[in-house]
Amino acid sequence: MCEKWPDFGEKHWLDVHREEWIDDLTSLLKIPSLSQKCCPESSQPFGKECAEALDRALAIAQKYGLEVQCHQYYCGTAVLRGTQPALGEIGIFLHLDVVPPGEGWQYPPFEAVRKDGYIIARGSRDNKGAAIAALYALRYLREKGISLKHNVRLFFGCNEELGMEDIQYYLKSHEEPVFSLVPDSPFPVCYGEKGVIDLKIKKSRRGSKNVLCSLKGGIAINQVPDLAEATLQADGEWMSLEEKEISVTKEKEKFHVKAHGRAAHSAYPEGSDNAVVKLAKYLKDSGVLEEDELNWMEFIVNYFDSAYGENLGIASANTEGDRLTCVVTMMNVSENEFQASINIRYPAHEAGELICRKLQEKMGEAGISIEEMSDNPGYCLDRNYQLINILNDIVCRRLGMEKQPYIAKGGTYARKLTHPAVGFGPNQPGRHPFGPGKGTGHLPDEAVSISELETAMMIYAQALPAIDNYLKNYEEEDR
Repeated sequence: MCEKWPDFGEKHWLDVHREEWIDDLTSLLKIPSLSQKCCPESSQPFGKECAEALDRALAIAQKYGLEVQCHQYYCGTAVLRGTQPALGEIGIFLHLDVVPPGEGWQYPPFEAVRKDGYIIARGSRDNKGAAIAALYALRYLREKGISLKHNVRLFFGCNEELGMEDIQYYLKSHEEPVFSLVPDSPFPVCYGEKGVIDLKIKKSRRGSKNVLCSLKGGIAINQVPDLAEATLQADGEWMSLEEKEISVTKEKEKFHVKAHGRAAHSAYPEGSDNAVVKLAKYLKDSGVLEEDELNWMEFIVNYFDSAYGENLGIASANTEGDRLTCVVTMMNVSENEFQASINIRYPAHEAGELICRKLQEKMGEAGISIEEMSDNPGYCLDRNYQLINILNDIVCRRLGMEKQPYIAKGGTYARKLTHPAVGFGPNQPGRHPFGPGKGTGHLPDEAVSISELETAMMIYAQALPAIDNYLKNYEEEDR
């Protein structure tokens, strides 16, 4: 059990600096720093907006006395110097890139609306709010004269949502921290993550007459799509099929079909409604598709109507909370080709290679080509590692709850680090702003609680000295 955290005037400090940190966060949230494909030859490899967000974060950190450095706009770092830097660094890994806003917002996604104790904007919860919480924790320690022996390095990434090329670039030429926090998950402590397989598939169109002119659905490979649209050229008033949340309009000789669903992070498909699958079902039953078009829609429905991979032969036998998930997240039909993207999350102890082999077999049987396939294995720390329990105890005392460390479904920078790293807030468990399908990361009206983010600041301010002290003692015992 940890010692009681002394009263360093937390409440007064937070009251004094509340509008400051909200202004700093707002300035980051107003930058639409959408994840983009890596362009190594560019001076801004992940796009102008990601570079702008990084410049802004580093300017905030420098304003509060941290030493900052931009690493070719792949990422940036800010350092609070310790008294014995030779001991190594404690890392805090954060990201400034965000997923596209998608449909269904009541509030503008990049205006940072403040309402009912929340700040509503894309990136507020994933992960810019966490970046400000960690930065202000360091500011608090510095201004209160609470010195650490290790350096503490904040890492601001620009490509976490779309490949993590940022952290891989950084680790090629920089020493890894001896221990790291990754504030990109619910409290208390996440000590492992599922593996992730991303799959892009395609099939050539061979029909003599294309009824399906085009189809597009989904906006990110790690998000359950909430909108899918198709244009068809077909004879007759065939749109008499009644389907909830499907709209059909006619313009001249073409029909426009739109399917609405309910978005979610692809790692958490429970309660979502996949618009791509919904549209595929509708088109499959329409009776107007050519044979190859019908075969494709049947393939999508047969294999992805369930989000757990049963018909692909990859379903996990694990418990509900740790089962494999398999979601078709994007689909595109052009004049010559059918395409789709699939995101799979599998338990950390399972072999990704075996799952990939099964996928290759199933795609081959269906006549589907695999365009890209990547396996990003999960990780799991030893549950008896003492720092896990120290950090868990800090959170539980602060929040007045009893929670155990856990393994997460989502993927963060922690899986790219070889030294121990844990997911550590800033979100509190069980909170779902604005009800199901709203408020959390990757969903419409993403929001962060002002009071919860301030609690996270103080949890980090307490946790860092505890980590510093544990690592120092461990180093001394090792010597």
